[in-house]
Amino acid sequence: MTDQLQNLNDHLQVGTKATAVYIGKMVLPKKSINDTDNDQAHIQADAVPHINFGYADPEHNFIVDKILKPDQGVTYELFNDAPPEEAEAEAAPEVDDEGNEIPKPVKEPEEILPKKLVVNEVVRESKIHFFKVPKLGSYMAIRLEYETCLFEEALDSGVSDALAINEKARIQQEEKQAHEKQQAELQE
Repeated sequence: MTDQLQNLNDHLQVGTKATAVYIGKMVLPKKSINDTDNDQAHIQADAVPHINFGYADPEHNFIVDKILKPDQGVTYELFNDAPPEEAEAEAAPEVDDEGNEIPKPVKEPEEILPKKLVVNEVVRESKIHFFKVPKLGSYMAIRLEYETCLFEEALDSGVSDALAINEKARIQQEEKQAHEKQQAELQE
């Protein structure tokens, strides 16, 4: 996935017509090491992660390899997870006239959109961190998370998801054809 992030960065700039697009990754800072250290010497277990920018459009390439610490700017707010919402209370099951439990309809899982942050006027927001001279405009940041498929279970899950999507598309196409047939019969 990382070999495509520059392409994603460029695509986002063209698609959104933004003046600047850059991609950063949440990483742990590393300690400096010397030749006699072991392979784990660079790890700081108690360190606070920071955002390391690795991709940018050509005009804003100065941001590549820059670091944004938790106390700089507003972007880090995307990574402060909100407390989990309380689960809905279980309602008593509904029963019909004969006392049989009525099955609840299966709910489709809600689409979970990436967490985003929008600042309408960056020069009016005192928390914004500028790496160079401030410019007028707005700022939008999106927390993008993806799972790797470098293990067998993820590949199997991807295949089953694709099969489920194909089945839903087939059912939708059948419903569309039935609806079109019904509309044609009504017009006759």
